[in-house]
Amino acid sequence: MHRDKYDVQPPEPRASLTERLYSYYGNIRGMLLGAIQTGRRTNLQQGISSDDTHITSFKKDQKGNKESKEEGQLLKTKSVDIQRSINRYEHRTSDYEIPNLILRRGKAFEIKINFDLPFNEDHDEITLKFVTGRVPLQSKGTVVPVHKVKNLLSGQWGFQVLGVQEKSLTVKVISAPDAIVGRYQLFVDTKRTSHEGIVEKSRFGHPDDIYIIFNPWCPDDIVYLEDESQRQEYVLNETGRIWLGTVGRFCVRPWNFAQFDDVCLVAALALMEKTELGDPARRSPLLVVRALSNVINNNERDGGVLIGNWSGKYDDGVAPYTWNGSAAILEEFLKKRKGVKYGQCWTFAAVATTVFRALGIPTRCVTNFKSAHDSDYSTPIDTYWSMDGRPRKNMDDGVWDFHVWNESWMNRTDLPPGNDGWQAYDPTPQECYEGVFTCGPAPVSAVKHGELYLGYESKFLFAEVNGSRVHWMVDSEGNMTVIGVEVHLVGRCISTKAVNTISREDLTSSYKSQEGSGELEEALNRGRPFCFRRVPSMSIDGPNDVEFVYKGDSLRTGDVNVCMTMKNTSIDTRVVEVHISAVASRYTGIPVTDLNFTNATNVIEPDSESQVALTVKCSDYINSVDCDSHINIYVMALVKETNQRHIQRETYWLEKPHLDLKSDRTAQLGKPFDVSIKLVNPLGVPLTNGVIYVEGPGMQRIAAVKVKKSISSGEEIRETIQVKPRRLGRKEIIANFHCKQMCDVTGVTEVEIIDDTKV
Repeated sequence: MHRDKYDVQPPEPRASLTERLYSYYGNIRGMLLGAIQTGRRTNLQQGISSDDTHITSFKKDQKGNKESKEEGQLLKTKSVDIQRSINRYEHRTSDYEIPNLILRRGKAFEIKINFDLPFNEDHDEITLKFVTGRVPLQSKGTVVPVHKVKNLLSGQWGFQVLGVQEKSLTVKVISAPDAIVGRYQLFVDTKRTSHEGIVEKSRFGHPDDIYIIFNPWCPDDIVYLEDESQRQEYVLNETGRIWLGTVGRFCVRPWNFAQFDDVCLVAALALMEKTELGDPARRSPLLVVRALSNVINNNERDGGVLIGNWSGKYDDGVAPYTWNGSAAILEEFLKKRKGVKYGQCWTFAAVATTVFRALGIPTRCVTNFKSAHDSDYSTPIDTYWSMDGRPRKNMDDGVWDFHVWNESWMNRTDLPPGNDGWQAYDPTPQECYEGVFTCGPAPVSAVKHGELYLGYESKFLFAEVNGSRVHWMVDSEGNMTVIGVEVHLVGRCISTKAVNTISREDLTSSYKSQEGSGELEEALNRGRPFCFRRVPSMSIDGPNDVEFVYKGDSLRTGDVNVCMTMKNTSIDTRVVEVHISAVASRYTGIPVTDLNFTNATNVIEPDSESQVALTVKCSDYINSVDCDSHINIYVMALVKETNQRHIQRETYWLEKPHLDLKSDRTAQLGKPFDVSIKLVNPLGVPLTNGVIYVEGPGMQRIAAVKVKKSISSGEEIRETIQVKPRRLGRKEIIANFHCKQMCDVTGVTEVEIIDDTKV
């Protein structure tokens, strides 16, 4: 009995496209897994053959081939023209720098097969076989025989003959909309039946790999996205915007997703190998997103792309705010085969966006301001104060000033109806769930409606956007009393980049109903059974007859001014004790350095006002804190006669200057062009140790440019940097400046890359 056999490592001789691409990175799978598989997996699962039953190679009948050759009757495939340029254009994959044919599943494509003898439809039969995976087996769907059909049918593999020209055959092939995503080899099996009934077979393996990715243009693909403008934005757009900062003072980071750069698709497939996600599972965007988002982060349990660091100490790596795009991170990961130093939430989310857009999954970054880091899913966020009105900062639950995660678009055939659409997941290693750092993908609609029984760590996402802050007074013996509750504190200004613009789109209503509405209360009640405790009640002992008005602002010079105004509306005198503290903190809410404080006791007559103010001068703190620090203001006021309290906590971030970028409107492919960068120092202190980074999609990598001198207050500097384009089209050039005193100073310009040689 003849046994068909395949080899995912092609026989010699081998064309150089794939070899050149992969030899640069070496044996990615083996190096990334970093563990011996023997004894843990069967030989077939490990890709090791122990006997002749393993499908490893196509064995020819040497005697039969010789006889047929002498007779000149054996039909052999000489070459296959996969019409790379035409098919890539039709599949919207022309921008990928990888030279191989890249196809979106569920969409037809044409190839031309050339034979050594004339093709006869009456006597000759061909079968196309697409082979993928570590151990190709037809039973696992990793060997896909594709047969001739009269009409192509959506939903299943098949090919249709378009024309026969003596020794060539043109066919139109369609893949299934649930085809396994990954790297394929194409084999052409020919079978000729002679007049005497003798069957002769031959096989041809195309020398170059073919890639099949998800297809949001195909209605039968789970990732189908109906709106074309959204497909352009969330699949094809190579740059975007990520929102950082604080509520009311946003900071926008342009980002070069660069999903078409050569390294990105290679990295996406290498990461799938690292996850050990089974080959058949790679047809599911749900499983791919969940597995890959887990290995975007590198932690002590399993190595991944980026190592998280929020310490402010980045000397042995690259500071998170230094990166401008994902391609440099993924390239370093593949070169060194270990975690890249360093990343924070927006870099984790940005790299995830790159990986999934490269694979064809509509994906975007989402920023949640005042994001609860609620490791016990309890939804109350606890803050603690001492008896003298000072904050006990190191005891507080975490509320991040902002936190960035991802959404990807897909249908949820595994969940009840109503859960299709945007799915939220978090590649940042915040908490360990069931033994792994994983969160999502959870339907955004389920988070909004409190349907936490659907799983996928939806309760963590629910707690990030819903929660009240409970203030506790702690006495010397550790006894605690509730002294204040702030309702609906977290989940503010949830943001992403709007389609076709650089503006912010507010997604808050997608994650939670309007505050005070019955819908929000219903969602909270629905989600409470999955939380471990509720917000405690607080008794009010006396009248609240002192009005408190807080005002604060961060000036462009870097100074922070705050003022608390107190008005006595009663007919009696009131004594009010006020404590205001300024603390330098991480954006994660972790306090680092005490900056300034004031205590005051104010006697306020009836119908009178009094004020307590605090100023934090830029020159007093800017050189002693990390450049990515925020300033937290803690306010505690106590009315002695009535025990009325006013508690407030506000966050300020330096207002960032803007980098002014200018370049010619057009530039020629392969020829350097100049980008002029201008910066004016708005702070009241000099900027020192400045560095500028510039990059863009399809641009040659540029080394960092160090600013040679300090920049005095109000001084303007200009730098000119040369950029060399590799790809055609309209591209955004992104620049990023940081120094000892500040970071996240960015600018963008657009340039059209043209090819004059083709005009």
